[in-house]
Amino acid sequence: MALTKKLLTAGAIAGGALGALAIFNRVTESMAGELDTVLTGEERRYPWKYGDMFYEVKGAREAKPLLLIHSFGPGASSYEWRKNIDALSEQFRVYSLDLLGFGLSDRPAIDYTPETFTDLLHDFIKEVIGKPAVVVAHGMTCAYVIANAYRYPQLFERLILVAPPPTILQESYPGPLDTIWKFVLRAPIVGQFIYNMLTSRRAIRDYYDEQGYHNPGLITDELVEYIYTSAHQSNARYPMAAFLSNGLTLDVHEPLARLQMPVIAVWGREGVLTPSEASAAFKRVNPRLEVRILDKSSFHVQEEQASNFNNLVREFAAAPVK
Repeated sequence: MALTKKLLTAGAIAGGALGALAIFNRVTESMAGELDTVLTGEERRYPWKYGDMFYEVKGAREAKPLLLIHSFGPGASSYEWRKNIDALSEQFRVYSLDLLGFGLSDRPAIDYTPETFTDLLHDFIKEVIGKPAVVVAHGMTCAYVIANAYRYPQLFERLILVAPPPTILQESYPGPLDTIWKFVLRAPIVGQFIYNMLTSRRAIRDYYDEQGYHNPGLITDELVEYIYTSAHQSNARYPMAAFLSNGLTLDVHEPLARLQMPVIAVWGREGVLTPSEASAAFKRVNPRLEVRILDKSSFHVQEEQASNFNNLVREFAAAPVK
């Protein structure tokens, strides 16, 4: 009887705790509100096998196509290109997309893998853009672009890699702890609660202060609120569960070494990664790769140094291919 009573008490406590977490999760999601784009292009959707992908296009139809691909992170989306699209669309036909699981795209509760995004980007470039494009990728998504450019060089004119992590140049497989972490984050109540803690407004401010920006003055209430809203749309935790458990890492050492097209890599001088060390790692793999370091900027260099970044893209993308 005593054991039964203890089990019932423990069950009641656990059930009450889960109930409280479930209520917190529902309130958090309801308070986030609906997400809308702040970009000024023509809004479109690309129907793909796992869901529709939202994208915007801006610029003359006959202009050279330029594709902007956002990084992974809390509330990631094409919002990170808001300071670049208008300026670049004066010279290029700019495509800016929200990857599946992010922003205004569909967020299916699937197991996100490197192949998910590699296949998605290939199909989008082939079916939507339809001709060789200048592709700008940020962070981890640089790996998917490099892999595609090696496999399908006819779809790419040149690459611009923004803050690519050296981890994409080495083999990396999720370990037992990563597998457990991914399982926990995907769990319906506890996982959602942990995810909500990782993407609170305070956590978003801390991320941009410690990793995202060199200039803390750029961390405005408007920025935090948009990222927070994006991060708390339904099913947002699924792609981030894969990312945070190292499930989206792709080794592209060999593809990068074999690329023949022009490639430039851009880092912020004040980034968490030491630019000299990061650039040296990429130059060892492909000596033909060009490197640019922009001062007074960190991971989101295209936002902190928008004018200099836009000029760099214009110059590199417009140069004749040798």
